[in-house]
Amino acid sequence: MRAVPRWPLWLGARVRRALGTGAAVAAAVLACGWPYWRGHPAAAVITLACCGGFAFAGGLLAAGRLGRRTGAAFVLAAAAWAVTWSAAWNTGAAPLLSVFAQSVFFVAIGVGVVLYPGGRLVGAAARTWTAAAAVIMVGGQALLCAVSRPRWNGFAASAVWPSVHPDEEVFRWAQRAVTVAMVVLAGALVILLLARLPRTGRLDRAFTVPVAAAVTVGVSTALAVQGTLLGTAVTLDDVLGVYFVQGFCATTLPIVFLFTALRARLSELTVVERMHRLAAPVSVRKVRDALRSVLGDDTLDLWLWADGGYVGVDGRPMDVPLEAGRWRNRVRTSTGEPLATIDVAAALRDHEALVEAALTAGGRALETVRLQAAAQANLERARDAQERLVRVQAAERERLAAELQRSARARLRSLELTLARLEEAAADPPAREQARTIRRELAEAVAELDDLARGVHPAILADAGLAPAMDMVAARAPVPVHLDLPAGRFRPEIESTLYFALCEALTNAVKHAGAGSIALTVRSGPAEIVAEIRDDGAGGASPSPCGGLAGLTDRVRALRGHVTIQSPPGAGTTLTITLPAGP
Repeated sequence: MRAVPRWPLWLGARVRRALGTGAAVAAAVLACGWPYWRGHPAAAVITLACCGGFAFAGGLLAAGRLGRRTGAAFVLAAAAWAVTWSAAWNTGAAPLLSVFAQSVFFVAIGVGVVLYPGGRLVGAAARTWTAAAAVIMVGGQALLCAVSRPRWNGFAASAVWPSVHPDEEVFRWAQRAVTVAMVVLAGALVILLLARLPRTGRLDRAFTVPVAAAVTVGVSTALAVQGTLLGTAVTLDDVLGVYFVQGFCATTLPIVFLFTALRARLSELTVVERMHRLAAPVSVRKVRDALRSVLGDDTLDLWLWADGGYVGVDGRPMDVPLEAGRWRNRVRTSTGEPLATIDVAAALRDHEALVEAALTAGGRALETVRLQAAAQANLERARDAQERLVRVQAAERERLAAELQRSARARLRSLELTLARLEEAAADPPAREQARTIRRELAEAVAELDDLARGVHPAILADAGLAPAMDMVAARAPVPVHLDLPAGRFRPEIESTLYFALCEALTNAVKHAGAGSIALTVRSGPAEIVAEIRDDGAGGASPSPCGGLAGLTDRVRALRGHVTIQSPPGAGTTLTITLPAGP
């Protein structure tokens, strides 16, 4: 029989510890401010609730996985707030302890905000602000104590006070200077938070804006109330009234942080449903896009294990080195075998629980799409092999054409010259006529060989490029051909593929469409090369399995390109060839 739990599920060990921390701080507030609370019961109830809630929220953050050091700083701030109320006793060292506790209270809150969420002071600006906060708040308070007497601060004259050189005029000037420094410090904190926005992901950005707003409102109110103590007739009730308002305003910060922590926890609990909804129907791209949406990182990359290596969404092997500011997380199956790798922004390290929840929720989908990734990887390998074959064929075609031009043609020309000499030397007229006939047939054979070499790979294409080669083709065409081609060179396999594809398109336009004029345009961009052939023929063109357009399409696809045809009946045909420009 299963044992009945001693505590409700919602009252776990972390919550109980946080409640204990809040109760202890609330008791400390009650003890430190007892002389004041007896005459102000309403303020006592509000302050006990706020201070205890402050400590409770800090305890929950400190016990969680996100913002632990921020939570610890908030617990310290709540304890300092409790000690601040010791001024109510207005005797001995209690007032002195109170003013320095107030400084620690503000420093702890500011440092807690700066530390969130990673628990680190990231960047020189954060470290500089922290040092400046300690100097201004604690050092400034020490300066005020050194140049004043306790009654100038609203305390009893008999209180222990480290007066080194009391001078009321100097004290008033120092008060104003410290207040101005506090205003600058508060403004710098807001600027520091807002400056983080461009470098944070969507998860942290949703937190930074409300915290910056809470800091702005809370600190502005606290400073405005602090300004009421700059007068010359300050009483203890004035001081304690300021403490009450400042503490009440500061309570908004842990509430914002607690709300953020609860929101993060809610995201972890709902990630399964969101992953299933976003990834349906399951595909490699759907799973990647679902992870991007759930984790709030549009730069997330996904690779799946297939055939002994990781392949991307497009089936290509993973060959991307880990860049600075990125975090690579490897996922394994329940049996420990490699499953996938994700590459995300380094800021998501602070949300590791959410990342783990998303990967766990997407585990079944990842195992399903791994088969798709393996098939895509095989397809990519086949395409790579086909692309290499096209390159080899282009190079071999160029070599064969050059060999025909250089070797066979040269030998035939030499033989033609020999026959010419034989014709001149022959005394017998029939022999001379026969030599003349053979030489004429040999010249025709050389011309046919030149045509064959140009059909295999035109020399002008290898020597001058696509534009001059197409100029020659257009000049031989039976209809006007308007050319608009760039003068630059492309890779050999690109030039060869475009040349033969454009020649095939021109032949189809003249032979089958009955075009009266043809316009041919080639545009080269950083990512792709686009060729467009427009004619004014009959239209209605469609590729047949064994036709020229089908062969043209296959040739282009071998280089990872594609062909589109727009050919409405009676309105001409526009054929567009797109090839990747990259290596």
